Amino acid sequence: MAGGYRALVRRRRDGHVVFDLDLVHAGVVAEALEQTRAVLDEGATAVAPPGPPAAPPITLPAGGPGTDDEFDAIVAALGMGPGEDDEAGEAELLRDDPVLRRLLPDAYLDDPEGSADFRRLSGGAVRGHKVEAIDSVLADLDLLRTQDGGVAVAPERAVAWLTALNDARLALGTLLALGEDDDLYAELDAYEQAVEDQVAAGGEESEALQGEAALRAYRIAVYDFLSALLDMVVRVLDR
Repeated sequence: MAGGYRALVRRRRDGHVVFDLDLVHAGVVAEALEQTRAVLDEGATAVAPPGPPAAPPITLPAGGPGTDDEFDAIVAALGMGPGEDDEAGEAELLRDDPVLRRLLPDAYLDDPEGSADFRRLSGGAVRGHKVEAIDSVLADLDLLRTQDGGVAVAPERAVAWLTALNDARLALGTLLALGEDDDLYAELDAYEQAVEDQVAAGGEESEALQGEAALRAYRIAVYDFLSALLDMVVRVLDR
């Protein structure tokens, strides 16, 4: 399926990258990005305002220099990282939401404590970077809808498309619960054939071809398109 898409991404002589999606495909991408952003926004920890506030005096615990207690006290006094309630809330969300876990994986696969420390100290920076990339692409898509000939962006901004498209694809792949042996193309072809056979027989789509089955087929088609578009961006930026 992916091979059937026309070239939607190209590079101009001045180095800018042109995204030339029609309104339908632009809408599909925007919907996927907005849903991904909603997952990232859920339970997001507060981000400190620009500029460091006046730091309160740091009172070190009686544990001697270089202890974990001392380090935690400095982090807390400087306002780095979420509070205990935020940490607990985020941990619960990550545990309960497989999509969020896929978008914000542990930094260290074999070190849960180290991953928790990294997440605490990052203060939502990773999440913020992903949201910023999505917002950048959504702005480009809004512009694309209002003008002919596509939208041209600098190579640095095109990297935001890589980040946003990849995250949307990961989120959708998680919802589809993809396995190594899954043949999504065969699954989608089988669904489309079943619909065609039903229509050819003069009947309406059966319940088996509606609801969850239709939603899964749509998600597979969107996943395929996002994969193709992501591959186009990679190839163009690699030239």
